[in-house]
Order: sequence, then structure tokens, then C-alpha cells
Amino acid sequence: MRRPKWLLFFCVVSGSWAQPSEDLWNKLNPFFGAGLTFIDIRFLTTPLFNNPPDFWGLTLGTNYTYFRTENEVFAAGPGAQITGSLQFLGNVGTNWMLQVPVYGYARLGAGATSFNVQRLGIGAGAGLQLTTFQIAYSSISGNSVGKLRQTFVNPMVFLDLTFNFRRTNPTTIRVNFDVLSSRRNTEIMGSIDPVPLEFRTLGLSILYRVGF
Repeated sequence: MRRPKWLLFFCVVSGSWAQPSEDLWNKLNPFFGAGLTFIDIRFLTTPLFNNPPDFWGLTLGTNYTYFRTENEVFAAGPGAQITGSLQFLGNVGTNWMLQVPVYGYARLGAGATSFNVQRLGIGAGAGLQLTTFQIAYSSISGNSVGKLRQTFVNPMVFLDLTFNFRRTNPTTIRVNFDVLSSRRNTEIMGSIDPVPLEFRTLGLSILYRVGF
């Protein structure tokens, strides 16, 4: 029986995309986890709050293996993730934070690629991180409530330590921090004009690789 031309065309196109799609998934290293982020807010080098505002959040992201050695011990490439946090404070208001870092990374040992089965690994990366947040706070008397809201982008770096004792789905502990602070004119309670504040973040997270 003679096959329709459109069916033949469909088979050719599907076959040409099968290999690149499979190769793409093999190079992706998705992960999820949770972390703690501190926002250092300063006015003229003096901390605005006695204790830096902190946010517990959930993280989802992926690394892409652009380069790897044949033995899967070393890998490098780009990556990105998103971290969100939401805190309900009753009558005071709501605190929230969203972070989106985009970076380049290099990793040695465990977690370097999805095929690496070594027990320990280290990694490092650098890039840009967007942070947007809202903090609700009350005055000293407690009678009025203000909201501090800002968005900034800072250069950031991170260091990774990966454990793979079960040889499946390695666990990574990551420390990240902004290299430079951003200065933004921000409205705060009690000020007539916007105040020049400096913002930077420090974070600690635990990440788990998602296997397919």
C-alpha cells in the first residue's frame, strides 16, 4: 500500500528531532530544595534593621552541561534557578521575596553530571541575581505599619559542596552572596523624600537533584 506523502514527511521530521531532544535532556541537571536568605539593608553604611530580614524559601532550577570530560568527573556550563518565599504576619502585613540568579558554573566530582557516581564533589559559579522583596514593619511605638519594597540586580557568586553517599540523586549545600551592593532611593516610613539605601543578599540552601 502506498503511504501518503504527508506521513513520510512527518516521520522524517520526527526522526531528525529525536536525537537533539534526547541529547538536551541528558545535559540538563534539574534540582529543587529550600534555603535561607538574609537581606543586608544599609543607610550610609549603617544597618537599617537591628537584625537583617530573613526569608525561608523554596528553590527550583537547572544546570546545563555545556562541557564535560569523558569520565564525567568535570563539567561546566550555564544555569538558572528561582527561589520564592512568603510570610504571613497577621495584622502587620505580608513579607515576600523572589530571587532569580542566572550564572555560569564549574563542578568537579559528585553532581558534575547526571551520570557521575562519585561520593563527594565541589563546585563554584558566578553571575547576576535579581532580587525583589517586600518587608512589612511597625514603628517603635507599634501604632503604624510601613512597607519596604524594592527590586535590585547584583553580581553574585556561590560555592557548592555535594554529597552522593547513596550514589543516586546527590545532595548539594550551597552558599551564595552578592559581591557588590546596589543603591536604590527607597521610600521608608518617617522620611519625607526617598532615602538612598544599599542592598545585598547572603544565602544558604540545600539542593536535591531531580532524576529522570
